[in-house]
Amino acid sequence: MRMPRMSLVVVSLLVLSSCATVRHGRYQYFPVNSSPAGANVTVDCNGHVKEAGMTPVVVKLKRKADHCSITVMKDGYEPTSIAFTRTWSGWIWSNLLMGSYALPSALIDYVDGAAFNQSATAVPVTLLPKADSKSASAR
Repeated sequence: MRMPRMSLVVVSLLVLSSCATVRHGRYQYFPVNSSPAGANVTVDCNGHVKEAGMTPVVVKLKRKADHCSITVMKDGYEPTSIAFTRTWSGWIWSNLLMGSYALPSALIDYVDGAAFNQSATAVPVTLLPKADSKSASAR
């Protein structure tokens, strides 16, 4: 009876000590606002493009994705793209500070992507009118 409890405790410690996964998960959320509002937002992560909605919108990016960008578009305005860069999360180091028994936890954080952060916390975009829109309105 004592052995199953001990193994349950050990397994729980290994799984629950994945600090980055527990702290902030596999996804990162970015509020996207534009001026003017009502612009279409698309997300491109590692070549997979999908519609995210119209501004203001909150975009969900995988922390593990290597190359992500957000494109904001509206009729009569130049499209604007914002590229994100992946960096290491500070939470991954907390696994390593726990000693060698936490190495599997650090591996879990790396595999599920929680070991990373994307570069920005908010994405305000000011759209510029297209050049041909300016000349048409001047006539």
